[in-house]
Amino acid sequence: MLPDLSERAPLLVMAVGNILRGDDGFADAVLNRLAQEELPAHVELFDAGTSAIDLMEVFNGRDKLIVVDAIRGGQAPGTLYRFSPEEVEDQALPMNSLHQVGLLETLKLGELVDCKPKQTVVVGAQPGETGLGIGLSPEVEQAVERAVELIKQEINNAKPQRDRKDAGFQGSFAS
Repeated sequence: MLPDLSERAPLLVMAVGNILRGDDGFADAVLNRLAQEELPAHVELFDAGTSAIDLMEVFNGRDKLIVVDAIRGGQAPGTLYRFSPEEVEDQALPMNSLHQVGLLETLKLGELVDCKPKQTVVVGAQPGETGLGIGLSPEVEQAVERAVELIKQEINNAKPQRDRKDAGFQGSFAS
């Protein structure tokens, strides 16, 4: 049986990462911080762990997907990035997520089988340490709050015309 997509929040903030690998836990820290905010009912937070290929069903039918991840872009640790997959898919990527191959391939596969969100934005921070260990470096820890503010802007810029059925909205995001 196919899931009822109208029951889903139209905007999904999805964290990808591994808290056991230092700064790769950036997305989890951002998601935990966002969970403390009073977010609109049209927003759902989801911790995806490190496996992207299993996520098509999670983001299918969403109006907007905001992916949070540690991104290797060659800058100083804690540098924030914001881009869409379309902006980087045709490039030899200097910017890559520690999970990018799986994530970008999953988004592309979802596009091929018409199982994708309408819009995707990636928000990431340049990691410093990603070896075994729990906790963020000071630079990446400081990037968490900046990422939360950036994601809140993304949420506010999405104008919901629907929400989950239980909240009484119908429709989709305005263009």
